[in-house]
Parts: sequence; C-alpha cells; structure tokens
Amino acid sequence: MTIAALRKPSLSVGASVVFGSALLFATLSASAFQADSPTGWSGTAPVMRGATGRQLWRIADYTTVELVAREAGAPANQHPWMIEPNTLHALLQQVQVIRGGAAKPLFAIDELNSIVPAITEALANARPDQDIALVSSARHEDNITAVTARLFVVDGRLNLIVHDPRVDFYDAARGSGMAPHFTMGSRTAPGSATIQSASATNQRADWLVLSASAAAPAAPAPMTPPAALAPVAPVAPPPAPVAAPAAPVVVPVPVAPPAPMAAPAAPAMSDAEQRLVNIKRLYDKGLLTKAEYEKKRQEIINGL
Repeated sequence: MTIAALRKPSLSVGASVVFGSALLFATLSASAFQADSPTGWSGTAPVMRGATGRQLWRIADYTTVELVAREAGAPANQHPWMIEPNTLHALLQQVQVIRGGAAKPLFAIDELNSIVPAITEALANARPDQDIALVSSARHEDNITAVTARLFVVDGRLNLIVHDPRVDFYDAARGSGMAPHFTMGSRTAPGSATIQSASATNQRADWLVLSASAAAPAAPAPMTPPAALAPVAPVAPPPAPVAAPAAPVVVPVPVAPPAPMAAPAAPAMSDAEQRLVNIKRLYDKGLLTKAEYEKKRQEIINGL
C-alpha cells in the first residue's frame, strides 16, 4: 500500500525539500515501489509570486518534479526550453553514477519512464528565474533509494546537478514515522555524487552539462551493395573478309549544360524565433493552455 503525497506549506530552506508525515487511510498504487508508507505529505519550496501554469508534478510517494526559484546570484536560465521526451530519456539514460569504483546507471529504465514526461513539461513551463527540483525514488541496486537533483538550461545545454545519487531513507522513514529530508543539487555547494556520461561534460564531479545533439549515437552508414558483375560476352565468330576502310564518321559529342547554382541556404532562425516555434508546437499538441501560450509568447517577444 502506498500513500500519494499531498502538498502543504513549505518546510524547507534554500535548496532543501522536506517531506512531512501524516496518517491517511487509502490504498493507492505507485510505480516507484510497492510497500506501506506512513508518509503522505510533501513540503516543498513555496510557489513563486507571479508564477503561472503548473508548478508541481507529484508522480508517486517521494517522487516529485517542481519548479523552484533559481539559486541566488545565478545567471538567467534559457527557459522555457523545449525538448522531445525521447531525446531527454536518451540523455538521462546515459548518465552513470560511480559507486564503489564501478559505474552504474543513475536512473532505472522504469524510473525514467515515469519522470521524463514531467521533467519535459516542467522545462517547457519554467521561467528564466526558475530551476527544476527533482526527487526520484525507485529501486536502485535492490534497495529503495532516492536521487535528488537540480536541472536547468544555459546556452542551449541541459545542466544536471546531483546532490545525492542514493538517499537511503525509506526503511528509516517507515520505522520511525519521521519525515525524510532531501537536499537538491547546488551550483555553489558540491554534493556527494560522482556522475559521468558519454554525451556530457563535467562542470564538477556532481555536475553534468548535457548536449541534446549527442543524445543518441549516430546510426551506422548503410552498406553499399557490391556492383553486379558484367555478363561474359559470347565468343565472336571468325572475322569477315577485310573490306576497304570506310571514311571516318565524326560524331559530335554533346556538351552537358552547366549545373544550376544552388539556392542560398535560408538564414538560421534566431533563438527567439525558435522558442516561438517551440511553444506553438506545444500549444498545438495540447501541452500548453491558450493563456499559458499567449503569456510565454509575450514574454519572448518582450525579450527581443
């Protein structure tokens, strides 16, 4: 039996997210794990003034995605940011954590299947003054543990800062009934994680900068089939008697016309144009409401 997390006023300070406990009589299923959970309330950073649209995605017990205030002193993020869920899934699937000298996937596949849609939507809803806070609980290496991280986009690249790759909270929370305490990754305070990815560079041991263009390895070039062998010519019959040579016939060789010049490439769209196209595509897909679309469109236009 699991208890779905319910929101209440914040109990956290700075980058920390604190989850409180409550007694709820209900039977719900959660994809992260199957167990009895005494913790039913989640306390997170307060909703920012002026924030519109969805701010919190409660996926399961101890698994949330939330828009929170950007860390003080940090430059503005490139938000909202659009990315295809499959591309984000491929990026995060390649992230590994180093534990005991061995590299292991930071996220389980089922875990990614549940959190990637929420992270994709959060990035599309985020403002330049907001980060994405992630708490993801799942079965990692045969134990239920949590990954705590902060995500944001700068210069067209997704930044992932992991504070704790494996928070072993579950048994203690069940046994004591006390609320677990989760801390997000920070630009200024290094966490305990050591992470790596083939499609990213390390800003710090716990901080990856991921490139969407490197999310999936390039497909191998198709093999060229071998050329067909020419048929063997039949044996020629004996030559006929030699006739008097005929006058040579001059056949004019046609000259191919010059190839037309290629049209100049269309100029690349600016960052603002690309962002307008992206939010229009999300609106057409029904991922943004009319009001959210108009607000984000006006924000982009005002930034020109």
